Amino acid sequence: MDIYTIIFLRLRNVLGQRTGNERPPFDRTARNVVQGAQDNNVVPMPGAVIDQAPLAPTADVAPALDRWKGLAESGTPLAQGLDAIAAQDPSFDPRHFLSGARSAYEMIVLAFANGDRRALKDLLSSEVYESFENVISDREENEQKTEKGFV
Repeated sequence: MDIYTIIFLRLRNVLGQRTGNERPPFDRTARNVVQGAQDNNVVPMPGAVIDQAPLAPTADVAPALDRWKGLAESGTPLAQGLDAIAAQDPSFDPRHFLSGARSAYEMIVLAFANGDRRALKDLLSSEVYESFENVISDREENEQKTEKGFV
């Protein structure tokens, strides 16, 4: 296996797969959000289709013991960490966060595979972008092609 396949598989295992039911990112800094209004602050990436979905809940509706059901067991350090984040940001929804992370992962991997420097520059820090750009340049110099796809 080449290094790109290993990186791809490791990232895929960590972040998961896109299911098609993800919510688009939402603007946590918006102050005057009207319930039921379409979020016009979402800017789709070129070639990406973003379905409008409800915003993440702003209030904790689950009892404390069931709050992180399916994500973390009650009393574990992970559950405590999620409680600490939720205490600072009551609108925090870890499922929504993970959904966004999966979408970002897919956009980054596909942009990397396509050699789309512009998209990568918008999605990555300058240090990470430099590494990706160097690999893309090496690929181009060696006339290597990539195959990509998500299941």
